[in-house]
Amino acid sequence: MIRMILADDEPIITRGIKKLLNWKILGIEIIGEYEDGRKALEAIIRDKPEIALLDISMPGMSGVEVLQECRAMESGVSIIFISGFQDFEYAKAALQYGAVDYLLKPVIREELLKAVEKAVAGMAEGVEPERADVKDNEGTGGINYEFLVEDEESGYVPIYAEVIYDKEENEQIRKLIHFSMTSFLEEYLYETKLGIVFQKNDKIVIILRGIEDRQIREVVEDIWTESQKATGHAVFFVIGDVVGSMREIPGMFQQCLTRSGYLFFADQMTVPILNLHERVFPQRGDSRMLGELRGRLFEAVVAQNEVQMKEYARQYGRLVLCLSEGKKEDACFYFCSAVRFMEEKCEAHELPGRKVEMKELLERSRECSCFTEMESLFEEEFGEYLERIKLVAVNSDKRDILKAKDYIEKHYMDNLSLNVLAEEIHMNPYYFSSFFKKNMGENFKDYVNRIRVEHAVPMLISTDMKTYEIAEKVGFGDIRMFNAAFMKIYQETPGSYRKRVRG
Repeated sequence: MIRMILADDEPIITRGIKKLLNWKILGIEIIGEYEDGRKALEAIIRDKPEIALLDISMPGMSGVEVLQECRAMESGVSIIFISGFQDFEYAKAALQYGAVDYLLKPVIREELLKAVEKAVAGMAEGVEPERADVKDNEGTGGINYEFLVEDEESGYVPIYAEVIYDKEENEQIRKLIHFSMTSFLEEYLYETKLGIVFQKNDKIVIILRGIEDRQIREVVEDIWTESQKATGHAVFFVIGDVVGSMREIPGMFQQCLTRSGYLFFADQMTVPILNLHERVFPQRGDSRMLGELRGRLFEAVVAQNEVQMKEYARQYGRLVLCLSEGKKEDACFYFCSAVRFMEEKCEAHELPGRKVEMKELLERSRECSCFTEMESLFEEEFGEYLERIKLVAVNSDKRDILKAKDYIEKHYMDNLSLNVLAEEIHMNPYYFSSFFKKNMGENFKDYVNRIRVEHAVPMLISTDMKTYEIAEKVGFGDIRMFNAAFMKIYQETPGSYRKRVRG
């Protein structure tokens, strides 16, 4: 026997429909009659009729709203609309949501019979109404939508949940853990009457109901704690905004999925729970700081200071964490750029590098299962440079010239003289002058001026500072000295260079 419900706010209409056809002969049982849309929806969820005849305009919920909720819940009920003449175009347009047919009031017997036959034929052929952007539900025991509509005043909180696995756990073990976690959540939510859980395309979906905004985070943290106790695994949660109807749940859940990239960074969170709009890691700098930290890393490596190298690597990782904003690929790029910088600086200073294959290093970083593992990978890479330089016998001259270059790099903006640097290297100034030119291929003054000009160029391009201000900032005594040094290297004045490059 096919079960059917009727819903119309005019009882005379439902009585008339019951008399129009011999429903028993057709194999159809009318199991309920309702005068508002909300009660009709509850009946569809609770009693699961195969057919529903709904008025377009009803109190509580309109027929179209009932249909939208049914499609959001993937209910298989076949819906036939009944409408007055003034709602004709509205009813016709509602067919796009998957209604079987629509009938104008007063309902004509032959048209009613035709619409019912169409609904029954669709069921016999296994044809479901068209539904937009909805895929087959996967789950362990069906979705208890009836629970969600028990209180019509409740709002719904969609939550995306994902188990945080250990790297060593294979696919088979992960499936068992996933099943265990889902089973626990089903039992916990049923006992606490907080909501329901089901699976959608292998994603765990939690729907909380009737919880005040200020309590949502606390409730989810309790679920997180209890799930860890029960399964031995933590869960990553993204909490969506509160929505007012069930048909809004899929769209809000899709918004939650946009933050799924933060799962890779979950090991850096005290409790891996995100709200949809919050900043996950506080911003403590910008991309320019990456360059500064790369320089400090290299200096620590050259100085053979392992403790300092690890500290700068840790700071670099914290900055990468903030700048990546949940994108694993960005984190890979930032770390790989530090290794590339290290390689280039070693080559420039004639130090032993490692000739790293960047494509291979990028693939290795992509294979990391969490951010902590990626940090460790790159700390090892930096350590390799430190060991390379330590193992190679660098003669005294190279150590001294390296120390001199390092001192110039740090103090080029000061009143740096040959005597000052000779004293720093513990050499006679006259000897140091020839020593420097022999090892560097240019005299001390030209080298310092070149370093100053190199630091001035980015300011010319990316700032609006006056030329004399830049000259003073990089250590030139006056603008004429800056112009002369710049002309010697670039064969044009700083002003001309700025205009040409910006143009």
